[in-house]
Amino acid sequence: MNEQDQFLTVYQEHMEAISKAIENLAGRINTIESAMGRMPQPGADMMKYKPEGYQDYLNLRELFDDLYVRLNMLEERINVLEP
Repeated sequence: MNEQDQFLTVYQEHMEAISKAIENLAGRINTIESAMGRMPQPGADMMKYKPEGYQDYLNLRELFDDLYVRLNMLEERINVLEP
């Protein structure tokens, strides 16, 4: 085997290794894309919380709305009690 044949053999082995690496990366990208497709859209629905005594889970917007309603009710009670 001459020098050029050896070079071509080594070159072919390297190209096959690179090809396998690219196939592996393509598989990983497909896995990541499918996982990202199952994630909820960014926004208030990304996190849910079920306060004690509630039947349903609340998203962040609903939770903050409920907290502000309660805070406003407490402030109104305090204002009524203050002279």
